[in-house]
Parts: sequence; C-alpha cells; structure tokens
Amino acid sequence: MSRRKCPACCRPPAYCYCACIADIANTWPVFILQDVREARHPIGTARIATLSLRHAEMVPLDPDNPDPSADFLDTLFSRPLMHPALVYPGDNAVSIDDLETGGAWADRPRDLLFIDASWGRSVRMMKVFPALGTLPQVALRGLPTSRYRIRKQPSADAVSTLEAIAYVLQHVEPALDCQPMLATMDWVIDQQIKRMGRDVYRRNYPPE
Repeated sequence: MSRRKCPACCRPPAYCYCACIADIANTWPVFILQDVREARHPIGTARIATLSLRHAEMVPLDPDNPDPSADFLDTLFSRPLMHPALVYPGDNAVSIDDLETGGAWADRPRDLLFIDASWGRSVRMMKVFPALGTLPQVALRGLPTSRYRIRKQPSADAVSTLEAIAYVLQHVEPALDCQPMLATMDWVIDQQIKRMGRDVYRRNYPPE
C-alpha cells in the first residue's frame, strides 16, 4: 500500500510544505523540463519553484525514451514557448545581461527554460533532444555557494534548479523578491536534516 502524499507538493502529510509557499508574481514565464528520475527525489526544488511562481510550468521528460521531433517544445507545455532562452552552461552560452537586451539574438527572449536534472542527465538531454541545442543559451557565473545542503554538488559553483531560477529572475526583474521561495527550500531542507538525524547528515555531508 503506497503512502499518502500531498497532491500539490508530493510530500507525506507530516512533511508537507504547502503552508510555507509564497505567491511570487513573476512576469518572465518560467518553464522547466524535469528529468523523470529527478521527479522521484524527495526534495525537488523545481517543484517548490513551480508552486511558488505565478507564471511557471513543469513537465517530465525521459532522456532514455526521447522524442527527437523538432517541434516537441511546442507541444510539451500548455502553450508553445515564445522565443525561449535555455539557462544552461553550453559552449555558446552568453551572459545573463543579454536576456534583458536581446543581445545579438534576432528575437528577444520571452520565456525562460530550465532543465531539472543531474549534470550527467542534463548532458544526455541535450544530446537526445536536438531542439534544445538550437535555443539561445544563458550561463550563470559568479553564483554564491549553494544553499542546497543535502546533495553533493558536481562543482563548487553548482546550484539547485530553484536557486538558478531565483538568480535569473532577480536579475531580469530586480523588483521581484524571490527570497520567500528560497526560504521555503531552506525550511524543507531543515526538516529533511532533522528527519535523517544530525549524525547521519554530518557523516554524509561533511563540511568542505
């Protein structure tokens, strides 16, 4: 018999964080491609972001069963993406400043697209979904140390999907306050650490 879960945050009732969710009225729409493996993770920061942001949508994607069609980004979400910019550190990625001006792109980006996956799985997504490689890419540099304390990051400058979304939105919408969304993530992580116990946490996630 499966355990009951909250239909919104997908957490057991005792660990539901819906009461901590803030309503953040972003004007730049956020779209998230979530690896199906990431969807099984007990603390998915992308789900916190989706519940917090007024204009955000997330869909599952399986890189092991890819759809190579060129127009798959037009059919995955509730509407076709409009001049999307993919936030991803590809070889041809440009500065985040170009999001506001359009940079050298023919069309100024209107939608922000994020990949919610481990680094290795995100690389696989880029390979098996060719349409992603055709999008203008934006790289995030100079990020603060990740607040996501219960997963070993692949590099010192790696951050969670929620943190990447907050960083981009705060850059393109300076008046937008994303701190409540980050605070929700902090609360969820604190609850998870309490659940596993401090000793287990220190053994598995020792300070650098």
